[in-house]
Amino acid sequence: MYEDVKNEIMIEKHFGCSIGDISRNVIISPVWPLSGFMGKADTIIKEFKGWYKGVTLSYHGKPVTVIQSGIGAPMTGDCVIALGYSGCENIFFSGSAGAINNKLNFGDILICSSAVIGEGFSRYHSQDIEKDRFGQIISGSEGLAQVLFQQSVPIAHSLGVAVHQGKIFTTDSILGENKKSFGYMIQKGCDAVEMEVSSVFTAAKAIKRNAAALITISDLPLKRRSLFEGTEEEDEKCYKNTAYALPEILLEAASI
Repeated sequence: MYEDVKNEIMIEKHFGCSIGDISRNVIISPVWPLSGFMGKADTIIKEFKGWYKGVTLSYHGKPVTVIQSGIGAPMTGDCVIALGYSGCENIFFSGSAGAINNKLNFGDILICSSAVIGEGFSRYHSQDIEKDRFGQIISGSEGLAQVLFQQSVPIAHSLGVAVHQGKIFTTDSILGENKKSFGYMIQKGCDAVEMEVSSVFTAAKAIKRNAAALITISDLPLKRRSLFEGTEEEDEKCYKNTAYALPEILLEAASI
């Protein structure tokens, strides 16, 4: 239905800018504010706002675009699909997640190039809409994941947190996280659960772009230190310290 709409119109509607305003490397996040990235920039090249809000900035002399994608698979997945109308080549996604691997702790960083689909968005962008994608593994770019890992290690070390590489589960429902669903995620070999990554990888595959994810751990639901109870002040501090450092890690990775 939308195949005949010009690329320029799609970019203007979704992002409120022209195709040339979106750089080769794009950082997208549902949660990290644009101000954190803008504060690290050499200069601001272009601020824009359509259905999604973003900025293209110069970092170490190289242009990088940062976009707020909105929370959840539909918003973030459509953001990535819309980037297919631009010259974007590499997508660095970053958000937060609840750890289900006991080795992960508050503020730790998890680098992902694979995710287990637990959302409905992917069904619309995987060739056969009649086929249920639930439980399938979708892969991103191992190359981009390695770049994120390398940039994360020194900063994580300075913060006293760890960097892990692993697999993530993407859910459509926070309140759908229960004993049975957590058991399923663990059975699938997942290290954490959040709400966007598998849609990012599915969308990136559909538009033939590279994508990887950098996630920080915000809660430990299996230890009753969840978004709703049990989180202590030191836990919040570890998470916030890492979140504050993420713009630098992501910009370093996106400017290589």
